[in-house]
Amino acid sequence: MITKNKSSLFLAALLAVTFTAAGTANAGKPTVAGSCKECHTAEADTVRGNLGTVSPDFNTLQVKVGKKLIWIVNYDDKTSVVNGDKTSGAESIKDLPKNKEIRISYSGGESKPLATEITVKQPYKVPEDQKITNDEVAKLVSQGPEKGNYTLIDARPKGAFLTGHIPSAISLPFDSFEESCSTVLSNDKDRLIVFYCGGPT
Repeated sequence: MITKNKSSLFLAALLAVTFTAAGTANAGKPTVAGSCKECHTAEADTVRGNLGTVSPDFNTLQVKVGKKLIWIVNYDDKTSVVNGDKTSGAESIKDLPKNKEIRISYSGGESKPLATEITVKQPYKVPEDQKITNDEVAKLVSQGPEKGNYTLIDARPKGAFLTGHIPSAISLPFDSFEESCSTVLSNDKDRLIVFYCGGPT
């Protein structure tokens, strides 16, 4: 006789197998998220994207490579986490920051990927001559976009923008930059474009 707890465990395991199969069955699916394509190209046995849910119960993690495409990748106690300059603070899989850009090297092929190494993308170092101070932004905002000849872009997720934003800012979430930038950004090469987000670049 199956008890309620055992049947729940069986159902959870069945769902995990179903989701894993659904996320990895299509051979030749994209392995590089749009936001990663600026600097990276596809590599064998590698997937690049944003970290989704990590499930310690099933030793799986999700990698979002598109709005509707998620890889389900298994991991084990041999999977290593690499941080570069350690600024992300992730020393193990449980410490990985959600939505952070990651690179996963895997074995086992697309049908049963097993992560061998997870690399956490480090913050981009913006050259000093491309930075703008809060006071400079405040001065521009006080003039308005036309007089100040600027476009202010809020690169945070849409929900954060709706919660509150700098006056005159336009929402252009980082994860939809490629598909929306041509409708938001000006063709005027002399116009100043200022981006801001919710944390380290």
